[in-house]
Amino acid sequence: MGNVNAHADAPLVLPLSPKVSRKERAAVLLALGSSSTIAGRALDVDPSTVRRWRQTPGFKATVSDLRLRLIGHDSVGVLAAVTASENGDAR
Repeated sequence: MGNVNAHADAPLVLPLSPKVSRKERAAVLLALGSSSTIAGRALDVDPSTVRRWRQTPGFKATVSDLRLRLIGHDSVGVLAAVTASENGDAR
């Protein structure tokens, strides 16, 4: 299994079954923080296609859901509480 590198020319190996669609693999890469360009190149898809997918509500929801799964739902609450306390807000 390879690493997701920020360098656009770096090879990328995804730890997903080839039965998973390119669109689903793009969602995983985007949820992990990759750009449309890097995701497109990694999946042999034009980056403009990935950008177009990002504009659809269902795809956006999938990426958001994956991000929440990656960081955990509780982390979102912790982040909100930390942000509030840094701003002096009482919650």
